[in-house]
Order: sequence, then C-alpha cells, then structure tokens
Amino acid sequence: MADITDNLTGDPLTVTDPTTTGSADPVAQPAISLDQADADYAPGETVGITTTNVSDGGTFTFEVAHLSAGADGVLGTADDVLAYDLTGTGTPWTVTDGGAGDLDGVVNGSIQTSWYVNGDAANQAFVLTMTDPSSGQVATVNFTDAATMVDLTFKTSATINGAIFSSSDVVTGAGTGLLDPFVRIQNNGSEQGYNTDANAFVLDNTAKGGSQYVHSLNIADIPIQFINGVGYYRFDLDINESNTATSQNLSLDTLQIWQASAGNLSNYAPGATPDQGTGAFPAADGASLIYNLDAGGDKFIGLNGELQPGSGNTTDMSFLVPVANFDPTKPFIYLYSGFGYQAGTYQGSTETAPSTWTADSGFEEWNRQIGQVIDGHKFNDLNADHVWEAGEPALAGWKIYLDVNNDNQWESGEPFATTDANGYYKFTVTPGTYTVREVPQAGWSQDAPNNAQGEYTINVVAGADSHNNDFGNFQLASISGHKYLDADGSLATTGDRTAVQGWTITLYNDANHNNVADAGEQVAQTTTDVNGLYQFTGLVPGDYLIKEQDQAGWTHLSPVQINQNSVTSGQNLTNQDFINTQLGSISGHKYVDADGSLATTGDETGVNNWTITLYNDANHNNVADAGEQVAQTTTDATGAYQFTGLAPGDYIIKEEDKAGWTHLSPVQINQNSLTGGQDLTNQDFVNFQLFSISGTKYEDLTGDGKTADDVAWSHGPVTIFIDDDNSGDFSAG
Repeated sequence: MADITDNLTGDPLTVTDPTTTGSADPVAQPAISLDQADADYAPGETVGITTTNVSDGGTFTFEVAHLSAGADGVLGTADDVLAYDLTGTGTPWTVTDGGAGDLDGVVNGSIQTSWYVNGDAANQAFVLTMTDPSSGQVATVNFTDAATMVDLTFKTSATINGAIFSSSDVVTGAGTGLLDPFVRIQNNGSEQGYNTDANAFVLDNTAKGGSQYVHSLNIADIPIQFINGVGYYRFDLDINESNTATSQNLSLDTLQIWQASAGNLSNYAPGATPDQGTGAFPAADGASLIYNLDAGGDKFIGLNGELQPGSGNTTDMSFLVPVANFDPTKPFIYLYSGFGYQAGTYQGSTETAPSTWTADSGFEEWNRQIGQVIDGHKFNDLNADHVWEAGEPALAGWKIYLDVNNDNQWESGEPFATTDANGYYKFTVTPGTYTVREVPQAGWSQDAPNNAQGEYTINVVAGADSHNNDFGNFQLASISGHKYLDADGSLATTGDRTAVQGWTITLYNDANHNNVADAGEQVAQTTTDVNGLYQFTGLVPGDYLIKEQDQAGWTHLSPVQINQNSVTSGQNLTNQDFINTQLGSISGHKYVDADGSLATTGDETGVNNWTITLYNDANHNNVADAGEQVAQTTTDATGAYQFTGLAPGDYIIKEEDKAGWTHLSPVQINQNSLTGGQDLTNQDFVNFQLFSISGTKYEDLTGDGKTADDVAWSHGPVTIFIDDDNSGDFSAG
C-alpha cells in the first residue's frame, strides 16, 4: 500500500526512510543540543552533543571550528572569523545512528556524541557543525569557555547592548584638568567598586566616598556626545597596567549603570559571580538599573594597557550610553565595574606576547570629561517684555532639550533637562553646535528668546561655557467685572445694587501708557449679561483701559474709565465694576375740589399755572431749608407738573399758597428715598377755592311771598346759617 507522502518527493525536507515501505517520508530539519544550558565549557570538560530528527540509522559528520571576533571586536556579528588553530578543531568525525560512535547505541533517530575541551580553549568560542552527507542538510550550535570576549586590545569600537565602547575615541591630555575622576579601584587579581558619597570604603575603592577620587555623580554634569544624531552620556576609563608585555592586558568583566535619588548609597551586593553582572543595590534603595554589560549573556571587554600608555595622559576607553536610557527624575548616577576576573592569557593583534587579564599594577579610574556647560533659567515673564527682571518668578518642571535633528519638537533620545525650583537647567556637552529649545505647555506663550524660532543656537568651543540662555513665557490674562445700578445713588451703602444687562463695555490696550483711550487702541468690546457680568479673556500682559458707555438718564457713581496698568502674566483681574444710578422723576397734579371734600371724587379739575417747587432734603429733616431748592415749575393746562433727571435721594415738594384758596391735601409732600430710576407719580395737591354768599332779609307785609311790597327787616337780629347736615335747624358747629 502506498504511503500518503509519496507525492512529496519534491520536498527538500524529505529523505529516504528505510523503515517504511520505500516511500519518501518528510523528516524535520536535524537539530543539535548541548548538555549544558549555558553552553559554557572550561578546559578539561567534555561537550555532550545530541542530534535529533535523524533518519533511523542515518550517518552525520561533526566538526568543531574556533570562532573569533572579526574587525569589529565583537562576537556574533557578520565579520566573525572561523579558524582551525586550536586542539581538536578542524578534525571531523562521523557517527551513525545506532553505530559504534553513537553513545546510546540504539537506532532511534537520534545520535549522541561528544567533544573534549583542551587546555588552549580557555576563554575561546567555538562553532560545532553537523552535516548529513546524503542530503547536504546542515545544523550548527555555538559554545564557549566562559564569557564572550569583546576585543578592544587594538584601536577599535564596539556596540554592546546599545552602548558604544571605544579604544580609539579617547581623551588625550587627561592630566591637564580635562577630566574629573569619580571612582578609583585597585586590587591585585580581580577588583571591583563604584562611586558614592558615603563616608566609607566600599569594595576595592581606593578612598572613602565623598573624596576627590570617589564621589557622587550628577547626571547634569555628565557630558553629552552626539553620534549620528543620537545623544550619549560619556564616561572615560583610564587603566594602569604593567608595561610588561605579558601583563599589559586587563579584562573589564562587569559594568553596570544605576540611577538613584540619593548620592550616598553604599550597600551594593556584588552577588555570587560578580563578573557575570549578578550584583545589585537592595530594592529599598530605590535604584534603577540603566545598563548592564552582561545583559543577554556573560561577556567581557579585553583592554590593552599599553595601547594608550601613561597614567593620566590619555584615557584607555570611552563608554557611551544612550541618553534615552536614563531617568531624569533620579539625578545620581552610580557606575559599578569589575576587572581582572578572566583566567588564562590572550595575545591581541597588535601585541607581542600573550598577556594575563588580571589586575597587577596601579588603580583603574573612571572619569567624566569636564565638558562645556550650556545653562539658563525658565521664568514667568509677567510683563511679556522678553527679559527676566526682578520680581518675576522662576518656573520649575519645564522640559528644556537639545534639538538634535532641528525639527522643533522633543523626541525620545534627545537630551533634556527639567528645570528645578529655581527654574535652572544645565547641559554638559562636548564642543559642537547645539540648538536649545523648550517643550511648550498648554496655556502659556513663549516670548524669550525673542526670535521667531523660540530657540538658542549655540556654538560651543573647548573651554568656553554658554550661560543665561533663558526661556521666558507668560500666561494669558483676563479682566472681568459687573455693571450695577445703585438704588440710593451712594457708594457708601451696600446691598442696594442690582445687575444691569446689555451695557456696553470696551477694552483698550494702552500701548503708549498715557491713560487715554486713543484711537486704534481698542482691542475688545462686550455687553453685560443677565448678571451684569462682563469678561475679557486671552489678554497679553500690558496696560489696559476699561470704559463703559454713557447712556441718557444715568449718572456715574464710579469712574467711567478704569485704568489697569501692568496686567501681568496669568493674572485674572476681577471686580472691575462700574456703578451707576439711573435718574428718576417726580410728577403730579394741582386740583381744585368742587365740594371741598377729599371724600368725594369726580369733582376735581386741574388748575393751570400753579407754582410747584422741589427741594433736595439733604439733611433729611423734612424741612425745605434755604439752599435746598433744586427745581421749580408751574402746572400746565391739565394741572400736571413734572421734575425729571433726579438723582436718588430725599425730596420735598411744595405748592405755592394763594389767597382765597385752602389746602385739602398737605402743602408739602415729603418723599424720602427716591431710588435710582424711580418714576414717582401722583404726587397731587388738592385745594378748595373759597367762595361768598350774600342777600337781604325782608319782611313780607302782605304774606304773598316776595313781592314788590316787601320791606327790609327792621326787627331784632336774625341768624343766617349754612345747614351743613341738612337737619333743618341750626345745630351746634
């Protein structure tokens, strides 16, 4: 019966499987595994090799090659070199599944074999290649003795975990004050240490912390170097090894960068294998690991003390870590390093003899280049005049950055500093041209530096710092207030004001500072709302004038114009109120009452040309005093009179006295507290005009009524009376 895989004969993964019916069965790509997970084998050990996915009874050829770093000095890159110069390399061997060389001795699709690590394999790397002669399929695996070496024993550069190590980009003239050493380490054999301000000896440091050669390091003091548009913090290493060719090398086995909020940490624990980067600060210290040489696998850097001979003249290696790796909220930098842990010897391409890796001479010293400083301040430009002046506050928490690619925006990887409580920022840089900018914040407008770009372009030369690169910003301001009607017309009293809606308020920017609302200075106009409120927002700092409109029938109690000199950044100027009172009026009539009685109505007619006089009762005594008269008028044909344009206050209205008339209503009307805008009507005066009755008393001689024969009464007195109560008799009163 045919195998269902007979149609796969064109598959490059198929091989002939003798255990089947003779069909071509697909078999997976052969794979190699080693018996140590870290693939680290020291001289004298045996590498256990297992091959899987082998055709049952299949035969494979094995070969080991010596793997060396190429021109870049880093293993695992494209220019690595294969050689067959060490014992056991370049000697292939063949093993058949289930045959004599197969250590498990079973035909099972797996081959087990081994390779012995000889003494000259110390600190070396290897590639094991497995080949199927019948199909040409190949599988490989790498193994090493101890750490992977990065060779800087000659002038070159290498990138490890994003950081750049260079034995060619070094500082010359190191002894002339260009460097600030921050940690010195010294011990025979292996040595380790880190910088701190702690007043104690830690590990192999040569001095207590806080001293000239062992002290804290602030991130703001580390110089920034740019390579291909990327900013790096730069550290420089000066090693001091013997001038003897057999002991000129030194291994840098472990290197870590930590950040913390304090500069006096002193309890770093190196761990069981310091050379493999196993150490750390306790979690309670709050330190953050920024860089670890051994991340991704144990490795070391080979250094040559004779490449740059002479202590303090030229450093031996530069170490550049991307700015983007760092946390600007933790200002203190700790550099932990360990040297001399590698056994055996090594002869670099420029060296005359194999050299040990251990420390056997003077101290190793980490330095920071004393670079050039770019600094300045961030301030609140209260008056928006582009200059930081006395009384203008500093602004903390603003991001100032070096715009590496000049695209006017901060991007990850571009160095930045956050202004402190004094508004101060600082960059330490190597010579070059830098563009310094700020990251904008909502609600603020930048006005310093006073250029269209809002930036500083600074050409830094060796030995020259650049100071006072200040950034000034302001916040837009606002002015608001109310329009009120004051009922009693007096600013001295409160609680009697009501809002006035629809009143026009105009704003002027008094650019020439003359407190006059000149033509062309108007910047805004608005009307008051239902609450009498007006508001002007988005105002640049400066001098302003606020004016209210004039309206007929109103008078100003507060000034018609408010001068607000020096409105400052972010100021919200409130309570800029205008208070007016509305003029009132008093009106009424002069009437004559026909029957002389106020109790009856419908019998009153207007009296023309009667004089009415108005008094402002300023002393509130209800007496029309001399000097209090404010107006006088006469009634019209209907008897009406009116006084208009009256300010709130107490008033007395008096009518004139005329002979033959008597007052039915009071001769004086006291009107206390005429309020703003009040139209007081029906302030009427009612009088009665006096009249006379006359006649003759006759005696009717004939008794026939009044006739021509009647004669004047010549008898005793007769009482003539007006019968007010219609009783028919003369009643008392």
